[in-house]
Amino acid sequence: MSLESGPFLTMVTLGVAGLAAFPWPTLLGGILPLLLGMLLGNLDREMREFLGRAVPVMIPFFAFALGANLDLTRVWQAGLLGLGMGLAVIVVTGVPLYFADRFTGGNGVAGVAAASTAGNAVAVPAIIASANPAYADAAAQATILVAACVVVTAIVVPLVTAWTARRVGAR
Repeated sequence: MSLESGPFLTMVTLGVAGLAAFPWPTLLGGILPLLLGMLLGNLDREMREFLGRAVPVMIPFFAFALGANLDLTRVWQAGLLGLGMGLAVIVVTGVPLYFADRFTGGNGVAGVAAASTAGNAVAVPAIIASANPAYADAAAQATILVAACVVVTAIVVPLVTAWTARRVGAR
């Protein structure tokens, strides 16, 4: 989630597209926790086990914090654009992930299940705006749209996943 739904890839994409410039410490800060975790987990088996036990404990805490900060009235303001973006996320990510899962030996259900917008993505527009003030005006609207994607995908992805599982199980 840190890499895919965090600010790092957004900053890299904006930089490559020539739309923004971010200082290297900001880019490094967006990826450093992930890199350190990967390094520690691969170098020390005991550290991997120790940190691995924290994952199930942390999920409810960060999910609660993200959920508590989602203002559903603002999500409602996103309207059809927010609904359309949420559905587009499911289609644009779900189809390739389905085939990637099939290609790697799965039945496609896990790929479809991964086709959602992670809750931590709601914080990305604010992080980008704090790293580059040129995006401060757009951050509020972008946060509303990302929050709408989180809500829409949280509702629709389980339904599509269950449908896919039934379809795959019928074969």
